[in-house]
Amino acid sequence: MVVLLWASAIATISIASTLWARSALRGVSVEVAFEPSRAFVGEDVTLRVRIANEKRLPLPIVRLLVRYPFGLLPDADPDPTALRGHRRRLSIAGRTEVELRLPVVVTTRGEYWLEGVDVVVSDPFDLAPVKHEATMDRPLLVMPEPRVGIPLRIARRLPFGSPAASAQLFEDREHFAGVRDYEPGDPMHHVHWRLSAHAGKLQTKRYEPTRSAEVLFALDVANGEPFWHAVDPDTAEESIGWTSYLARQAIHAGWRTGLVANTHLRRGRGPLRVRTSDSALARMPNQPTSDMGPVLREVGRRLVRRTTVIVVSPRPGPALSHEMEVLRRRGCDVIHLSPLEAFHRAAS
Repeated sequence: MVVLLWASAIATISIASTLWARSALRGVSVEVAFEPSRAFVGEDVTLRVRIANEKRLPLPIVRLLVRYPFGLLPDADPDPTALRGHRRRLSIAGRTEVELRLPVVVTTRGEYWLEGVDVVVSDPFDLAPVKHEATMDRPLLVMPEPRVGIPLRIARRLPFGSPAASAQLFEDREHFAGVRDYEPGDPMHHVHWRLSAHAGKLQTKRYEPTRSAEVLFALDVANGEPFWHAVDPDTAEESIGWTSYLARQAIHAGWRTGLVANTHLRRGRGPLRVRTSDSALARMPNQPTSDMGPVLREVGRRLVRRTTVIVVSPRPGPALSHEMEVLRRRGCDVIHLSPLEAFHRAAS
């Protein structure tokens, strides 16, 4: 009789555990998101975890485990042996939801995805836990920011010193829009000579107007030439922070921007050449892979005259200085900014 009762109890527990495992996660949804999804180092960031139970059956035991990647901490001064993340235990009644707001401390710039968000739902006796791995739609993007403010004398040299909508109309020479009769004052290099010969009078080229002008940021993460003799991660981080700050001003002012740097996002892909974005500046390495001079020479061959080239370089070498002078002779507006020089001025 005792054996039969024991067997019946075991069978009942087994059946109940099977039924629980099948229905525990039914109607349960988990949402995970960083708030805000973009921040700077030192700003307050929160991880929002929302667990909703849409069925009548309650969830007696819910265990939450959040694991942070390197660069994120759960506290400003955590224990070295503590979990790099958060553990929580709670219960959720039927047809209710619980929202947890967990602190996130950002230490360095970068693009961060959580290593894991595990939600374990169990019965009242904790005999049949069921695990659910939640996913995220967007990472946390920590953008660089300059530690030394950009001096006012340098900011005044920039064409977008104060973020405002550009009111001046430019002619986009990449989009030809036809010709018109020549008018006194038209630049001679805009004259369409071949069509003028057919028409018997001077014809001036017309281009599509645009309110955007081009800005190319040339970011040098080395501290001189050759690059392998002048690697300074701290100075490179300051250069990246300056570029991020200036790029945001240019974009807010309505300028089309691009970025080239003597580093890479993926090995073997050559120098970094992308449209200026927070993601690229947040993820880019601070180690140079080549001298900036050859990189700027190759990119400069395709630049138009009205392009503004902003070279952010702590200490430009002879090759980079030569390429900046070549671009000036071609008609580009070249501005050199040195975070290292600004840092020395601030220290003195």
